[in-house]
Amino acid sequence: TTREVEQLRDDFIAAARRAERAGFDGVEVHGAHGYILAQFISQEVNQRTDRYGGSLEDRSRLVVEILEGIRSACRPGFVLGLRLSPERFGLRLEEIVSLARTLMARGLIDYLDMSLWDVTKEPEEEAFRGRTLMSYFTELDRGRTRLGVAGKITTAARAQAMLDQGADFVLIGRAAILHHDFAACAIADPGFEQRALPATRSYLEAERLGPDFIGYMQSWRGFVADDE
Repeated sequence: TTREVEQLRDDFIAAARRAERAGFDGVEVHGAHGYILAQFISQEVNQRTDRYGGSLEDRSRLVVEILEGIRSACRPGFVLGLRLSPERFGLRLEEIVSLARTLMARGLIDYLDMSLWDVTKEPEEEAFRGRTLMSYFTELDRGRTRLGVAGKITTAARAQAMLDQGADFVLIGRAAILHHDFAACAIADPGFEQRALPATRSYLEAERLGPDFIGYMQSWRGFVADDE
């Protein structure tokens, strides 16, 4: 119901306030990968007929209201980011580019975290091929908003290449699971590369992964060795 959507909005805002009181410097709102906010943005998934469905403006209304609410509820200087993905789950590149442009132009977020699956890939949509998916976002006017990119960044060289191609920062996923100090390693050694997979349980334990996390990573094919 519309009221339940409003409650969802308020829950996101309340979570940010709790994070602030707990001592965090900021929060990132997850609007990617088919989770609930991405479902609202998706023209394919979102079939609502109230003010949270229809046009892109209405489908992204919930995201905007959450961001505005966090800004109002938290102190000045509390860092606010948003993660978006531009493909899959019924998302369309043209619409995500438009949303990113609007949010950055308004200065509503401090940074935008674009999850691209692979920072070197071309778009899945035929009409937009011929250049990298990332380039559609690095070309946008960002104002004071910083743009980060994620997707198979596993070496220091690739991280540097993304910065050279216009990103303000990069986000590390699997490589940071394998190397708790990936950033320090990459800064110290421009040739640094993620270790080969699979990784043994003892190695992952040494990298500070707890047993539950290691158990989860075993669901990622080829990540955790079957035995020592």
